[in-house]
Amino acid sequence: MNAVRRWPWPFLLLLVGATLATARVVPAFTVSPTLVLAVFLPPLLFDAGFSMRAAAIRRELPWILLLGLAGAVLTAAVSFGLLLAAGVPSDEAILLAAILAATDPVSVFAALRRLRTPERLRVALEGESLANDAVAVLLFVVALAVVERRVIDAPGVLGLVFSQTTGGIVIGIGIGMLTRRILASLPRALQIAVTVFAAYAGYLLADRIGASGLLAVIAISLIVGTAYEPSTHHQVHRFWRRLGFLMSSAVFLLVGLQVRLDEVVQVGGRLLVLVAVLLLARALMVLAVTAPRADLWPWSWRLAMVWAGLRGALSLALALGVPAAVARHDEILVLAFGFVFLSLVVQGLSTGPVFKALGITRQTAVTTVL
Repeated sequence: MNAVRRWPWPFLLLLVGATLATARVVPAFTVSPTLVLAVFLPPLLFDAGFSMRAAAIRRELPWILLLGLAGAVLTAAVSFGLLLAAGVPSDEAILLAAILAATDPVSVFAALRRLRTPERLRVALEGESLANDAVAVLLFVVALAVVERRVIDAPGVLGLVFSQTTGGIVIGIGIGMLTRRILASLPRALQIAVTVFAAYAGYLLADRIGASGLLAVIAISLIVGTAYEPSTHHQVHRFWRRLGFLMSSAVFLLVGLQVRLDEVVQVGGRLLVLVAVLLLARALMVLAVTAPRADLWPWSWRLAMVWAGLRGALSLALALGVPAAVARHDEILVLAFGFVFLSLVVQGLSTGPVFKALGITRQTAVTTVL
């Protein structure tokens, strides 16, 4: 039983889905990108933002921004360059770099807490995953616009980034502040319903005006999450944890059902190149971001941060969000599936042993402050 529990559930869902698809038990089908972006992603992002505590974010905000914002852009840029150098077509390379820019915390955080990971390292990784979720979503929107030739030059890209970011954040802050005021006077059951309404309303309103609905959801989740005292936060948080679990489970299963294992074997060489590129890009990013303050980031911590860069539900949801009309659509989905599959198996199962081997415990925490 213990051995079974160590296997990450996302890996099992991917495996079950892919096995059913390979055996032709389930007929071939496609999932609407609009459905994925509008239904599955808002709860995933709201859950991640709602879980972050304001005090922890404030303490490690400089590192969260460096790792999650600058780090995600740097990782995507390096990945894109390395994929081009490896001979990957430019449209496929830019989409894969954006899709796989965000790390996924689900499989790592349980191990971090069991191992009593130093707070700075744990909060930085948690904050990074939330911040780079936002960046990856934005990068994906831009990459898709470039591939579909809706923007063709630097001014067009910058204009798209500005409109997506500004509109999404403004709407998110507005709905988030309004929701906070409403929650104070409502019973708990209605509070949960209001947070669900706010998350989806924020997404739909921002998307309606051409802004990033997913950035709006993240802003709402951070603002609403700080509305609760620790004693009253638990029930609402537990609801979002469960909803996030259900949505991420659906994403893993849907992707598995659309990818056959024999297709993954066929792209095995390109998949190994993709794995090498992403690991190298993350290692270079971690080194570049932490080098100016090496006193705060021992080499053991840096190695742990590289290894903790799992990809998961968000990457798969973005891969599902690629329209079927895009060239090499099927290969992009298979490569994203294969990468997440290997990430969950290799890194997910070995995170605990790796962190233990590196000697990362609270007793080894560096106490210097930024």
